[in-house]
Amino acid sequence: MTWHGGTGMVSELAASPGAGIIAWAALFDALVLPRTVGMAAMTSLDRIAPVPCLTHEKTAVLLVLPATGRYALDGVGVGEVRSGRDQWIALPPSYGVRWDTTPWVEQTTTPVQLLHGQDLRPHLREAATHWRSPEAAS
Repeated sequence: MTWHGGTGMVSELAASPGAGIIAWAALFDALVLPRTVGMAAMTSLDRIAPVPCLTHEKTAVLLVLPATGRYALDGVGVGEVRSGRDQWIALPPSYGVRWDTTPWVEQTTTPVQLLHGQDLRPHLREAATHWRSPEAAS
């Protein structure tokens, strides 16, 4: 089912156990990382600025400005960038997907300003150095 939101979204999701929501990566780049690396980077990033972050069982997905994700992963050695209208990510309440850091300011509907990918690079490099999972190394 392709569906583009609207007033029936909540009732449609409630009536469809296991349904998911996807977002095309047109307004942001998504950095898909091993969960250990992504969450380690978020520890230091949380002190600087809110970086929208989704978690799954084995991955963390950090959102940055469109067309800047490649700068974030330069020299990191793990992860992938999802960018553009042909790439997507799952959003809550999709099965197993949770917000670690929401893309809006807490208690409001004001969007968080996304960072440039290169602003995340030092944090991702440090995290990958110390927290690379065994699966990521192979």
